[in-house]
Amino acid sequence: MSEEQISLELLGARVLTLTAEVRDLQQRFTAMESRFTAMEVRLGAMERRFSVQEERMSAMLAVIVRVAERLDRTPEPPSG
Repeated sequence: MSEEQISLELLGARVLTLTAEVRDLQQRFTAMESRFTAMEVRLGAMERRFSVQEERMSAMLAVIVRVAERLDRTPEPPSG
C-alpha cells in the first residue's frame, strides 16, 4: 500500500470546502424549516375556517329540520 502525502495547504482547502458545504446545508435546512412553519400556520388557519363553516352548516341544518317539521305538522285545509 503506497502512502500518499497530503500537503497542509490541500488539507486546509478541503476543510474550508467542507465547512462551506455544511453551512450551505444548514441554511437550506433553516429555510425549509421556515417554509414548513409557514405551511403549518396556513393549515391551522384553514382548519379554523373549516370548523367555523362546519358549525354554520350544522346550525343551518337544524333550522331546515325545524322548518320541515313545522311544514309537516301543518294541517291541510278541508276539501270542499
